[in-house]
Amino acid sequence: MQNCVGQAVRGDNFWNRSDEIEEIWNKIDSGSHILLAAPRRVGKTSIMFYLKDKPKENYIVVYIDTESADNENEFWQKVFNALLEEEFINKLKSYSQTLWQKIKKIKIDKISTSGVEFGDGETLNYSEAFERLLKDIEKDKKIIIMLDEFAQTVENIVKYEDEISAEKFLKRHRALRQNSNLTTKVTFIYAGSIGLESVVSKLNGIKYINDLNTVKVRPLTNMDAKNFVDILAKSLKITLSEEVKDFLLEEIEWLIPFYIQLILQEIKNISRKNKNEIITNEIVKSAILNSLDYKNHFEHWRSKLKEALCVEEFKLAKEILNIISERNTIESLEILDIGTKFEIDNETTKDIVHSLEYDGYINNNDNPKIYRFNSPILKMWWYKNVAN
Repeated sequence: MQNCVGQAVRGDNFWNRSDEIEEIWNKIDSGSHILLAAPRRVGKTSIMFYLKDKPKENYIVVYIDTESADNENEFWQKVFNALLEEEFINKLKSYSQTLWQKIKKIKIDKISTSGVEFGDGETLNYSEAFERLLKDIEKDKKIIIMLDEFAQTVENIVKYEDEISAEKFLKRHRALRQNSNLTTKVTFIYAGSIGLESVVSKLNGIKYINDLNTVKVRPLTNMDAKNFVDILAKSLKITLSEEVKDFLLEEIEWLIPFYIQLILQEIKNISRKNKNEIITNEIVKSAILNSLDYKNHFEHWRSKLKEALCVEEFKLAKEILNIISERNTIESLEILDIGTKFEIDNETTKDIVHSLEYDGYINNNDNPKIYRFNSPILKMWWYKNVAN
């Protein structure tokens, strides 16, 4: 296993999340559509790559990143491009000659709200195209369509069009999932680096996704994290004593693969530069401090927040995180007071806090009225680079 920091991984570089993988397949087998819920950097995309690379028999798995789609037309363009790839078509032993041969041979000019317009001026409705495709798949075949960054697409539609268009988009997806002619043929898996629930709640549209069955991707257990450290340390050719491993995991605290990979990489850099054969707790501390200089690994925590919120809401979220980064915690009543200062009502303030929780910034696990950062490393970076 190679130490791939900050990247979605495949093959031997994937740390097998056996519990999550089993839960996903169980829900697929039961006929559920899935919301893969986890903060960013936890490894959702790697899990989806694993499902695509190692599908169960009689399943056709398609992965589509829709982050750059700014409207519904662009979204369906991406979906169709994925479905039209030769590798995908070849997996179907039976497909409609009148539909799919046409799609393979004729250039798509554009996708409009009425459907796909081909070079000969004919129009193909995308909903009909889905149904035709699914009807022609053998009875023992099922398509799994994994939509990564779907919530970002919804936000893009709100930004570049309007909330009504975004709501219609969500309604259409729910209608597809509720279509009895499709449910035996297709499963949708939704995921992304921002929480779909948070985005949809702003549109008062939770009812459009309440049929989704949630699978939570959690941090590693302490035992799994230790095993992960052992495998990566062997790959990096460094040796950590049990005491140092315990110290490392205590300092990281939020045991997601990204932070473990990042700090081990920096430990390797320090040991190589200083020719340290023995890794100490002091080297671990230095590695954590050094990691804060990697702007590319942390800046997105600030930029994603700025993109998702309006100006005053961003100021509120930023001040909440600034205070926690300085004082370690903040109480819920103080958060409401800060919201009042920015002339933001209590319900909106609570929604922002929920977004910060869902997207992996903070938690109130120890006390429902007190919030703290999930990651001490992110807290240190935020204090150094944003709060000051």
